[in-house]
Amino acid sequence: MKSAIKDYYKILGVDKKATKEEIKKAYRRLARLYHPDRNPDPEAEEKFKEINEAYHVLSDDEKREEYDRILRTGDENKFRDFLEYIQEFIESIIKGEREKAKRPRKGQDIRLKLHLSLEEAAFGAEKEIEYERWIDCPDCEGKGVRGKAETVICHACEGKGRRVSGIFSFPRPCSVCRGKGFIVKNPCPTCFGRGRVTTLARIKVNVPPQTDEGEVLKVPEKGHFGMNGGKPGDLYLRVFLKEHPVFKKVGNDLHIEKLISYPLAVLGGTVKVPTLEGEEVEVFVQPGTECGSTKTLPEKGFPSAGRRGNLIITFRIEVPKNVSGKTKKLIEKLAKELGEEGVEKTEGLGDKLARWIGR
Repeated sequence: MKSAIKDYYKILGVDKKATKEEIKKAYRRLARLYHPDRNPDPEAEEKFKEINEAYHVLSDDEKREEYDRILRTGDENKFRDFLEYIQEFIESIIKGEREKAKRPRKGQDIRLKLHLSLEEAAFGAEKEIEYERWIDCPDCEGKGVRGKAETVICHACEGKGRRVSGIFSFPRPCSVCRGKGFIVKNPCPTCFGRGRVTTLARIKVNVPPQTDEGEVLKVPEKGHFGMNGGKPGDLYLRVFLKEHPVFKKVGNDLHIEKLISYPLAVLGGTVKVPTLEGEEVEVFVQPGTECGSTKTLPEKGFPSAGRRGNLIITFRIEVPKNVSGKTKKLIEKLAKELGEEGVEKTEGLGDKLARWIGR
């Protein structure tokens, strides 16, 4: 199995007993060869970083001694801890941490949920979105100070921008001044020196037709403001469909239940059924339709980029809870005609009186 411990001597092409002068000479030769400004190879920057990493360790007596000890023991876990501090330091050297802080940086993206009705998703809509975002402080125009900045040297790092920390005592960016080396005495009282404040943003978003569950709508440059004049981030809206009071969406098909009377189920006829457009269409019910029977209306479901789904109607027989005496008589007569036994008959006033006298 390949060891996770890097061989810095091999990276620089020197012997393990090489002197500081030999190490420096090897580093300069390789640095000129792989410097990103001179070498257009996409992998040159990573190689250059690795060369700097090796030189930073082997040119320092204490770090080299600690590294040689890890190399002898082969302790990969200890090397990973060692490497964590080394790489962070090298990264800051190569990229120039202080210069990097001054460069324009794009703002962070914002991700929100967008709840839509079936109608809004199917046919498009204009939605007003309200959310919080970071913007440049209006009082200091994003500078973090009002007027001219009054600074003092950071007491924690003594103006170096770095402090010694970690089990191997390697320099890291100062957490007090954030690597700047100084502290501002007169920060903006509105943003407390951050240069940014939160604000409640309200924007209108056009939802395109045929938008489905799970899709993500991108609204460019409506995220958090950038740093140092950088572009704002983007706003991403993930679509969630609300539960509909009438339709149930399954794929691109819409399902609906329709109550019909017993006579209509037996004899057949027509009923009106709502559609997603808010209209009603007339649907023919076949004679002898049973409870749970379905009827499909092609391309009346949810619209999509390919083919529009179907509207699937499930018929349910409506059973009235309260009926008049006349209606009961008719039902009893129908039950007798059909030979239905066990149907509770309606008891009239005369029947009740005769039953009472016969007691």
